[in-house]
This record gives sequence, C-alpha cells and structure tokens, in this order.
Amino acid sequence: MLHRLHEWGHREVDRAAGELTELLVRTAVADGGRKVSVHLADQGRQALIVALSHQPVREAADDAVLPELTRLGAVSCGTDTAEDGRRVWAVLDL
Repeated sequence: MLHRLHEWGHREVDRAAGELTELLVRTAVADGGRKVSVHLADQGRQALIVALSHQPVREAADDAVLPELTRLGAVSCGTDTAEDGRRVWAVLDL
C-alpha cells in the first residue's frame, strides 16, 4: 500500500497511512475470516483506504474503532456491514 502511494508521489504520509492501514486490517481480521482485502484510491489530494473482512457478520457494524482512526489522522472514516463482510474505511489528506 505504501509502495503504491509512493508511486503516486505521496511519500509524506507514510506513518499515518501505515498506522491507519494496520488498524483497518486488525479490525477486519477480528471478524474471524480467512482473508482480508485492502483497497486504496486517491483523488483530490486524499487517499481512501478500505479493509474488507470477507466474513459474513450478523451484528451491526461496530463503530468503536472510529475515534482511534481519527486520532491516527483520518479526516473521515466509517464502518458498515454487508453480505460480503465488514467494511472499515478511512480518508487521509495527502
């Protein structure tokens, strides 16, 4: 993920992007699935980082992680639950 940001010319956000990605992945892994996917997009000097658990969960999305994502530098973040698993995302200014 950091490699892709570097290719896009964004080296100044390594620490925040790494910490946000780690927390997003840990949150998705906590659902107990066998795989997690991480998606990255950039637009308008912001990066969107999304982790998907691929593990069907029945309970509503837990938003307890959101204050921690904000503390790590996310300017916007969220979580939701769908048929394909829990999505947790953060937007980071570049």
